[in-house]
Amino acid sequence: MRLQRGTYRAAALAGFLVFSLSACGMGSDDDPAEEPAGEDTAVEVEVVELVFTPPTDCTALLPESAISGLAREGIELVKGPGSPSTEPIFVESQTPEEQVGGISCLYSIPGDEETGIYIILSVAPVSEDARPGVISGLLAQNLNVGQSTDGALTYWIWGDEVIVPALHNTLYQDSWYSALLQPGGRAAYDKGVALVESMRQQTTR
Repeated sequence: MRLQRGTYRAAALAGFLVFSLSACGMGSDDDPAEEPAGEDTAVEVEVVELVFTPPTDCTALLPESAISGLAREGIELVKGPGSPSTEPIFVESQTPEEQVGGISCLYSIPGDEETGIYIILSVAPVSEDARPGVISGLLAQNLNVGQSTDGALTYWIWGDEVIVPALHNTLYQDSWYSALLQPGGRAAYDKGVALVESMRQQTTR
């Protein structure tokens, strides 16, 4: 059905009036919901770079809270630089961390380390030249590979409560941390991760 010209114009005019009134209402200064568009504001995010300071001996390796936590289990520092003992941790050779200029520290219930119940914590500086060799050594152990929450590479294994110790390595651009716990197992591994995080906290600012 065709609209008559008068009918079309009336309909068009009515539509125009409705649109005009709606547009006026939308542009009203009295509308509290209408806010002037502001310019985009750039948000600056401050990036804090942590500086690694290699500890000179085992007494500077962990924060007091971690030392107290071990002490509640009867675990103390028994070997390593700054310990009561002058004996090396391994008689036959240095630890991998010691070989690249770091330190290793043996914790145990005094007298029980010979029974195979112990924790070895290590930290070493990592130069750009030494980094590929460190990675190759870790990969050669067939460890699981992952990444920490702050972007470092991790090499790890849960181990078990009988033969295989728990081992967690965290490798940053400038430093290498490791925790080896015997006996192993998931609970021991989780403790090792926490100890590595404590070492990182203690040795960076």
